[in-house]
Amino acid sequence: MAGMFGIVFINAVRRYTLGKSFEWGEELPVYLAIYGVMFGCALGYLQDRHVRLAIFVDPLPAQLRRWIFAGVDLVMVGAGLLLSYSGWLFVARRGNIESSGLIGSAKDVAGFTGIDSLVFFGQMYPWQFALCLGGAMIAFAALLKFFERLTGMMPDKREPAA
Repeated sequence: MAGMFGIVFINAVRRYTLGKSFEWGEELPVYLAIYGVMFGCALGYLQDRHVRLAIFVDPLPAQLRRWIFAGVDLVMVGAGLLLSYSGWLFVARRGNIESSGLIGSAKDVAGFTGIDSLVFFGQMYPWQFALCLGGAMIAFAALLKFFERLTGMMPDKREPAA
């Protein structure tokens, strides 16, 4: 969030004081926001701080509610994997398209440093990959949450200490 705010703020100051802005200042915050949303969704799910229809679930008995939540976790594992796969297909088909606001700067940096592979950041690959990474993180968070709920529902079979 701080990076996005900084880029937008600096770009706005440049636009209104110098009459021009950075060409990458319009697109990069959008891509950073997409990564932020993906990380935030996974973190929110892992902390169990996501939107849920509690009005329907809260009146149910606690044990049934835990089983429903565990079932939702499994559905979210599948949804996360599908999101990741969908993002991968998107990257594979359209990832080599140049990002109009970033390609010029990426080529300039690549030319200045002599590292030709930096042109990669001017294409859509790294920015569309947010869907792949985000889907995988959501699936992993849901799987962890599922196992946490499952172990919480199991009776403790350890012998009490003597």
